[in-house]
Amino acid sequence: MSTRTLIACICYALFFLFVYAALNKLISFNYYLYDLKRSPLLQAVALPLAIAVPATELLVAALLISNKTQRYGLAGSVLLMAMFTLYVIYVLGFTKERPCTCGGIIRALTWPQHLAFNVTFLVLALLALKINCRKPVLKHHAKFD
Repeated sequence: MSTRTLIACICYALFFLFVYAALNKLISFNYYLYDLKRSPLLQAVALPLAIAVPATELLVAALLISNKTQRYGLAGSVLLMAMFTLYVIYVLGFTKERPCTCGGIIRALTWPQHLAFNVTFLVLALLALKINCRKPVLKHHAKFD
């Protein structure tokens, strides 16, 4: 498999993950907000997060589509997946009540499975970003005659 194909596959997987997750949060917004308010770490900022997280997921997904913005989308993917992974580690290590703010199929995962899922996507995003950063960025210069 070529590196171009590998990056494309990872970008598609991340795109669908973020769109799926964001739409689930937005479709069941009240339920998502309720779960955020139950989290000891997030209850003080639940409403802003309930808006910012799906909006950011959709923005990052949009950045992954174009070759011109793909690098930014991959960097955003790494940041999102790192934050989600750190949150799961926090929940597993420091809380007794573990409300899951995810939706759809992802909600059915146990917390250890959730951690493995997040780490897998984090590693994929890091790999794609590393490969992508080795490619030169094409600069278009206007010619003035």
